[in-house]
Amino acid sequence: MVPVKENEKYYLKCTKCSYIIESGIETAKKYTVGYEVEEEKRIATAKAVKGVKRTLTPEERELLQEYYEVFLESFEAEELGGESE
Repeated sequence: MVPVKENEKYYLKCTKCSYIIESGIETAKKYTVGYEVEEEKRIATAKAVKGVKRTLTPEERELLQEYYEVFLESFEAEELGGESE
């Protein structure tokens, strides 16, 4: 049985045969859907525990500025070159 909300009322509905009975919100909250994933299908992930605020050095800022300028120039040249074709 899974909880279903229709027309501001809560019901418990069977997923196999579609049998439905009226229920209150408290009863519906007790029902949850759970899934078990097989061990070989599980994927290990990393969890970030603490964020580190990193500031750029003046040299890094200058390099980034130069990179953006070169990128924008090449992008603009590509766009202008594409229009003449």
